[in-house]
Amino acid sequence: RNYECYLKPVSSCKPNGEGSRFTGLKTERGRQKIKSTELVPKVFKALLKCSGYPSLYWVKWWRAQATAFLLRPNKETALELQRFREEHLVGHMQAGVLGCYVRHGDKYYEATEYPLKDYLRIFSWILDDKVITSCPRSAEFLEPFKAQLPNLQSTHRIYLGSDDAAVLEEAKSSFDMIYVNVSRLSKRMSLMKVSKKLGAKQVVMESLLNLELLMESDAFICTWTSNWCRLVDEMRMTVAMKATYLSLEVNKHCPRFNWVHGKGAETPDFR
Repeated sequence: RNYECYLKPVSSCKPNGEGSRFTGLKTERGRQKIKSTELVPKVFKALLKCSGYPSLYWVKWWRAQATAFLLRPNKETALELQRFREEHLVGHMQAGVLGCYVRHGDKYYEATEYPLKDYLRIFSWILDDKVITSCPRSAEFLEPFKAQLPNLQSTHRIYLGSDDAAVLEEAKSSFDMIYVNVSRLSKRMSLMKVSKKLGAKQVVMESLLNLELLMESDAFICTWTSNWCRLVDEMRMTVAMKATYLSLEVNKHCPRFNWVHGKGAETPDFR
């Protein structure tokens, strides 16, 4: 089964081939490319112009809104997800939890893989006020979130999701950790093979529970090269109403904030 079985219908309408069509493409050097701002419905453009965000980031805002609408679990899924949570969640979610997803698995073949020690360095920066030596302005970067830090530092708890069983075992010795107790297969196994091994329903429930717990977290650490991490970030900004909360990407030098921080400005990376 596909995800449509678990989510609310997108629309009650049936396509008939009539009506307006997508025209957000441009030809550049003989190739078609998507026009980023043309993807945003016109009805929102006046609002976005007043927002102060650069037009380059409008499509990111719209994608977050569309994601929030599309990813709405139906009643049956919500009930099953609650049962799954009660059976598999280890630890108790509460205010002040720092959420993190360590994406390893088959992502190794297309993006940089960060070991747990790189995440631990950021955890210590946030939870223990330890300066990141490779990032001269690390203390300054936390200033906008200063009011949120005492809550995170007082609980000192982490929700950790990962497709790598070794990551969870290593992290347990360092922090008071919350995690989902499920089977994790070979580190380099593709997602398609994982789905065949575990079954579609199991994979969907694990994904939705992981998403739910990361949305509940009061801070979020991930990698923006992962589509899953971007989806979580978009759901946090919309459904969870946490656009102003700490959300950043692990990095060998300075952590990078998501596109909301600084009205789309990227965090400097000191190399």
